[in-house]
Amino acid sequence: MKRRNTELKIRAIFIAEFVSAAVFTAAAYILSGSGTAAVCCFLSSAMMIVLTAVLHGAENSYITEIVSELSDLTDCLTELEEKDIFPENEDSVVSKLQSKVIKLVRILKRKNLMAEQESENVKSLVSDISHQLKTPISNILMYSEFLENEAVAPQQRREYIAELKRSVNRLNFLSESMIKISRLESGIIRMNMKSRSINETVLKAVKDVYSKAKSADTEIVYSADEDITVCHDRNWTAEAVFNLLDNAVKYSRRGAKIYLSVKAYDHFVSVEVRDENAPIPESERAEVFSRFFRGKSSAGKEGIGIGLYLVREIALRQGGYVKLKCSGNGNTFSLVLPLGGAVYTLQTAI
Repeated sequence: MKRRNTELKIRAIFIAEFVSAAVFTAAAYILSGSGTAAVCCFLSSAMMIVLTAVLHGAENSYITEIVSELSDLTDCLTELEEKDIFPENEDSVVSKLQSKVIKLVRILKRKNLMAEQESENVKSLVSDISHQLKTPISNILMYSEFLENEAVAPQQRREYIAELKRSVNRLNFLSESMIKISRLESGIIRMNMKSRSINETVLKAVKDVYSKAKSADTEIVYSADEDITVCHDRNWTAEAVFNLLDNAVKYSRRGAKIYLSVKAYDHFVSVEVRDENAPIPESERAEVFSRFFRGKSSAGKEGIGIGLYLVREIALRQGGYVKLKCSGNGNTFSLVLPLGGAVYTLQTAI
């Protein structure tokens, strides 16, 4: 409809020019009484009409060319190609548009790459979970069949029941891990940020991991010079500290020590967990907080690679961050939260 209106306007302009040429020619002849003057006036008007037609054709040709090039630029976007259609050194609207399209192409390429990596991670996760589910489910079925035998001795029956409990706990651990990460990522759970003692939150995590550390003959050495009050979510922060401690216990040798400390700085508080293990390989350090990542030393260890990822996500959702420092003395994982208006009181004996 708009195109039709534009064509009608152009026709109206040409008709108006022809009418004006005729009127001016007649007026020149009547006023001057000279045929030469009338002819000159007519030729001038005709020249203006011709120039208008040429200009209109050139404009149509230019617009058609620009539209064609914009179509090629759109093809670059749909095919994710970084190709220059318009000169880069021109300070024109189309060149700026091309620059933005190329940026968008690069963003889409990165998104596609991330999606592919995510797909591979999901495939790896499904394979890993399937493998880890296979053993406890097989054990549950096998020991359940054993228990159906009434001739089983009481001692053996207790051993079978203990194995069943371990298998059920393993299944429970896998399901809870996946539920935690899905709830946190989907935003179902909101951080309950309140000003409270970070030390009490840390000690809550210690209590949760204590039995595992004791069975592994691993000692947790806790230190803090002061009781620090900081705004944080107690449950999720305790979950993050628990994951750091649980990870340290899992990879520590029997009889080793794990050093847990709470330190306050000018603008943030740091919860640090240091183990006595061999330094994490440099090639793996950038990935340890990634979802589903498991290093070479993880072979034969329980887990699906989301513990440290949860630590990072919990820190980020509270305005903090995580970091890793490796040395000959072990690996130090730090959960850092903004201090804000923290209040300090002298720490009593622990």
